[in-house]
Amino acid sequence: MTAINPAQLKIQAAEIAALVEEPQRLVPRLHDLLAFYGDRIRQTSLSKTPLSLRTYQAPAPVLRALEIEFRDQLEAKPTAGVSLADALWSEHWVEFRQLAVFSLSCLPPENPKEILRQIKRWLDDCSAEDIRRLVMTQGLQRLGAEKPEASLGFIEELIQSNTKADQQAALFGLSYFASEENFLNLPLLYKSLEHILASEETGLVKEVSTLLRILIRRSEQESAFFLSQQLSGKTQERVSRVARQVLKSFSPENQHRLREKLAGDKPGAKPDQIK
Repeated sequence: MTAINPAQLKIQAAEIAALVEEPQRLVPRLHDLLAFYGDRIRQTSLSKTPLSLRTYQAPAPVLRALEIEFRDQLEAKPTAGVSLADALWSEHWVEFRQLAVFSLSCLPPENPKEILRQIKRWLDDCSAEDIRRLVMTQGLQRLGAEKPEASLGFIEELIQSNTKADQQAALFGLSYFASEENFLNLPLLYKSLEHILASEETGLVKEVSTLLRILIRRSEQESAFFLSQQLSGKTQERVSRVARQVLKSFSPENQHRLREKLAGDKPGAKPDQIK
């Protein structure tokens, strides 16, 4: 791995970014730069696709420098963004897909459908969890901020598909909105989560729990009420598992109430026996 000279790196990144309108020239130059700074190894743990993603293990400062220069160029040449993102995504390398998502996030959301079609194609094309999460968080960042109704409508379409892959992607997107302090329509997020929990058992306990922990930080009482409602009546095993996963994120008082609900779902169990 080559030592980083910030001034040299800035020049190198700028020279590559200047080619945003010529992806066929940019891609090989980018390979050369990442190979120069990185540790080229085959990476199999980040993807389950037949063609596993590889990574240069490029240092974070290298990617940050590229992002800065890419943003500057795409602000001046936004029409280059979609073609550039497509070309970067076509390379089966982690860093290229990270930069593809970043490039898409730089685009002005004048045509939300085009951006969302690209995101859906990428989701269908990739099973690497880290990359899929990036697509639904960073990839939606600008569109979600400037045209949230379009992003939320897309997330609802993913939920309605009732496939595990699409619902996982929807949960990544819901977690993005829940994390945005300026997004205040939390009831909409609870409603979307309710739709996912009401569908046939599909797992995704980790993703559901992640979203609920964010919502608990935003509004503990609303989250406690929501979970209590989900635990009422005939409870799916998944809901009980999620409740146990997030229980310690609540105050002692709300923990006790939820333990009572969980105990009620198991005849003979006592609230203090629920972990």
